[in-house]
Amino acid sequence: MLKINAPKNFEFAKPQLWPEWKQRFQRYRIATKLKKKDDKIQVSTLIYSMGKQAEHVHKTFRLEKGEEEEYQTVLAQFDAYFVPKRNVIHERARFYQRRQHAGDTVEAFIRSLYELAENCDFADARDEQVRDPG
Repeated sequence: MLKINAPKNFEFAKPQLWPEWKQRFQRYRIATKLKKKDDKIQVSTLIYSMGKQAEHVHKTFRLEKGEEEEYQTVLAQFDAYFVPKRNVIHERARFYQRRQHAGDTVEAFIRSLYELAENCDFADARDEQVRDPG
């Protein structure tokens, strides 16, 4: 049987890495069939996998009785903790100010625009905005 290791402990000093770490943990949940286990086990595995500091952060969450054992609720609390509220106006300004620099390949420039567009809430107009960035 294939042994799959949980992702390495989360680096709390780098909260911007949370979405990437969370995606790795989600893949781990599916690959190990952890997703089919009781929520209490999933929450404990999540916190254990994140590392010692996760215990302290988890204790700061204001959860109702029973919610501390609901995987999706706890995950949403970590999302709120690590992902700051976005200022769409600021993000769009960053997007529209991005210019192709000397040495940037077209592919790198377009990839950069797509990355910036992720935080702009362009919805269905994202591809059009990237095509015509201003």
